[in-house]
Amino acid sequence: MISRNGTISDFCLKLNDLSLLVLSLGIVIVFRYSPSSSPTFVVDYLSQRVKVTNAMLGLVLLLSWYAAFAAQGLYTSHRLGSRTKELIEVARAVAICSVALLVAAAIGNWPTIGLRTIGSFGLVAFVIVSGVRIALRYNLRWLRQRGVNVKSLLIVGGGSRGRAFAAHINRRHDLGYKILGYVDNDPGYANGARYLGTIEELPQLMSTEVIDEVAVALPIKSHYEQIERAVGLLEEQGITAHVLSDMFPQKLARAHSVDFDGMPIVTLGSVPPFSWRTEAKRLIDLFVAVVMLIVSAPVLLAAAIAIKLDSRGPIFFVQERVGFNKRRFRMIKFRTMAIDAEARMKDLEHLNEKQGTPIFKIKNDPRITRVGRWLRKTSIDELPQLINVFVGDMSVVGPRPLSVRDATRMEEAWQKRRFSVKPGLTCLWQVSGRSNLSFEQWMQLDLDYIDQWSLKLDASILLRTIPAIVLARGAS
Repeated sequence: MISRNGTISDFCLKLNDLSLLVLSLGIVIVFRYSPSSSPTFVVDYLSQRVKVTNAMLGLVLLLSWYAAFAAQGLYTSHRLGSRTKELIEVARAVAICSVALLVAAAIGNWPTIGLRTIGSFGLVAFVIVSGVRIALRYNLRWLRQRGVNVKSLLIVGGGSRGRAFAAHINRRHDLGYKILGYVDNDPGYANGARYLGTIEELPQLMSTEVIDEVAVALPIKSHYEQIERAVGLLEEQGITAHVLSDMFPQKLARAHSVDFDGMPIVTLGSVPPFSWRTEAKRLIDLFVAVVMLIVSAPVLLAAAIAIKLDSRGPIFFVQERVGFNKRRFRMIKFRTMAIDAEARMKDLEHLNEKQGTPIFKIKNDPRITRVGRWLRKTSIDELPQLINVFVGDMSVVGPRPLSVRDATRMEEAWQKRRFSVKPGLTCLWQVSGRSNLSFEQWMQLDLDYIDQWSLKLDASILLRTIPAIVLARGAS
């Protein structure tokens, strides 16, 4: 973490991780098996005769623990990596170590290592190892700010991209980089920085200067061959190269490198990426859907009876809607209109209050039944969509699903980004005025939700939905 593999600091880090794992196991055993009346438990435990087979098995276990940490990349430089990424790597490594301990205990027939011990070991080890590594990370950053463990960085390309990168490095002294200067065929880019020569002079420069890493900040389109030669030269000499991947002027998409079945590619994404947060959102959807269906069962039954007594036709209204990535699904609602509502839509187009937009909306729609008007006012007509949430077509929070008619009439390309996430029961539009908002405001709120999405935002929208429904703000 502080230097290359094979150095004393790297060896100390590996030894530290193994020592903390052994310490974690010792803590768990002491707390689980130490009798309160025996203060010498640890001494007695350690003084027991160790069999040769168990000693060999223990050595193999330590080696497997080391391999687990190494396989997760915990002994490569985390200078530029995020703290979250390192903690995820630690969690994976500790999980593998716990499985290895379970296997070793089964082979060696170790009586003190059971499933509860394994679980406790995993938890304690993660907390201790993570705590030490976070402390080490902050200590290293503190040292780098004071000029310790600093790497020399050369920038290839002095244009706007190179200057922006240099400015970022100069702001973040804790990253531990010293900019040697830059090479570029146009010395006019100097702007106060140290100019070291042209790109063609890079091989000579590398033979005379101490260069730890190189950042290639040349425009891809006009300098592809020069970039290719530079990267090949750096690869040949074993110097780490960073090729700035902001190849396109994207405003929302975030770039990250991906191994696409053995092919290195740069992926651009402007929607929430798959992570534990998206998995947690799905689990929350399932929990809310099941609980709400059970709790609202009497209301659902009463609404079904009222619909049947009020007018002819089915209890539910099932319509094809456009969902995630424009996939169509059948959305379920309580029927709030007369059975010929769809056929009468063309005759009522001239009454549409949302003229000039894809949406069809009439405040006092003559097709709505007496019970239907009350169901809409209270939003009870939306409750059957919990079934759509349960099966995965929808989420509890997300942009409202549009009908096929409305979706196909959307002309603005930027508005269609709302289809990049699952539609939901409630959204920012629902708690910000509902049908009182214009179509453009509605679409913008949907995109704001996508750009700012977090579990905290979902919780906030859910809490704000309750008073919006009770007060029937903007309902029609």
